[in-house]
Amino acid sequence: MEDEPESPRELLASVRALTRRVRVAQRGTWFPLLVFATITLVAIPVYRYVPYVDVFGTCRSGPQDTVCMGPNPAELGYWTVALLLAYAAIAAFYVSKSRRRGLGTPVRPYVVVGAVLAVLMAAVSIWLTFHPILPPPADPLSTDPARIEAGPLVWLVNGLAGPLAVIGLALLVLAWVERHWALLAYTLVYLAVGMVQGNQAIRSSSPWFFLPYLLVPAGVLLLGAAAFAAFRPRAEARA
Repeated sequence: MEDEPESPRELLASVRALTRRVRVAQRGTWFPLLVFATITLVAIPVYRYVPYVDVFGTCRSGPQDTVCMGPNPAELGYWTVALLLAYAAIAAFYVSKSRRRGLGTPVRPYVVVGAVLAVLMAAVSIWLTFHPILPPPADPLSTDPARIEAGPLVWLVNGLAGPLAVIGLALLVLAWVERHWALLAYTLVYLAVGMVQGNQAIRSSSPWFFLPYLLVPAGVLLLGAAAFAAFRPRAEARA
């Protein structure tokens, strides 16, 4: 006796279930997080040991110290190149994974958006150097507490112009590509951490003053990579 044909509703349910299994099989969330944590940690010696070259002509000397209002070109160049290389590695990982499984990979939008954001980050940082949202103080070396307070728009732009925010914005695209609600929730937390850090000023004479800016997001990324690797489905773990 032949099996009765499935109803349209059953066929639709079967297609949805198959689509969900394919999406889960295509996920490799832990790898991008691990790559981004790695380039964030590698940035530490760049921040510490690469000298500042006043390419933008924003440095002002005072009686005791010199303050530069523009970004360090070495740091900006590092993040631009590192992010582009990171997205290339992530694309290679997903393509290799899809070939092993015989499934197509939807990672192209994520990689393209990430690369575009990396280039835009560099462009926006340079533009803000010459077109600051707030007028610079008359004395950039002054410690007078009376200063112009940044509004929400300035806080938002400053936070989103940094490399760590670029990573988070691209992760939002990955969460959409993979239909990954856990990644979406994680990325929102990561972006909140990055936004807060991007608008904090640490006054310290230590040459390692920047460490919290890098170690905190790197730690969040490493924890995320470990969590997504540990709780990935068995089918994905065998990939």
